[in-house]
Amino acid sequence: MKAFPVLALAACCSVVTGSAAAAGWYGGVAAGRSNVGLRSGDWDDGTLTNMAIENESFAYKVTAGYRFTPYVGGELSYLHFGDTKFSAYEPGAMPSIWQTGNVFGRARAKGMSLTGVLFLPYRDRFALFARGGVFVWDTTMFSRPTLAGGTLALSDEQTLHDDGISLIYGAGVDLRVYRRWHVRAEWEHTTVRFASTMNRGVDFPSLGVTLDF
Repeated sequence: MKAFPVLALAACCSVVTGSAAAAGWYGGVAAGRSNVGLRSGDWDDGTLTNMAIENESFAYKVTAGYRFTPYVGGELSYLHFGDTKFSAYEPGAMPSIWQTGNVFGRARAKGMSLTGVLFLPYRDRFALFARGGVFVWDTTMFSRPTLAGGTLALSDEQTLHDDGISLIYGAGVDLRVYRRWHVRAEWEHTTVRFASTMNRGVDFPSLGVTLDF
């Protein structure tokens, strides 16, 4: 989250010179490693031991955008933040939602964002930009093996779904490298909820390419 004020300060201090990029449609893809702020305790019912969690995961997004002016645009994006992975051991010493032995969990977040984008172009190749808007998200938590359904089958996997709308914002740099092709480096932040109770932040630094149509 420290990247946003740094980029905003750089944008305010930049001097805009030369010609700016033309208005029109563009599209692109980006990928990176997202960090979803789940914690080991989000899975623990008070009985687990040897807990481990991996919050970082491969993430990607696909974007369609329109630049109304050289300085103002809008984007619609699909974002997939990958899977957060959890593992632990259930000793079976007291009543638990988990079966005795090794247990596992996964959490997944994805959705659609609609954002306004402010560009600060420098000459005709380089631009700083900042975005803000809404993120319509869907999350799922998978866990196994559990006692769900009253069975002890090791293949049991319980799933908990949630959905909602959150704010999303970010900042980045855009560099036109060849004719209509651009390279982007960007950071975005939003929040999502898991299992109707846990609000967690998501950070998504990415590197991508866009094409002007």
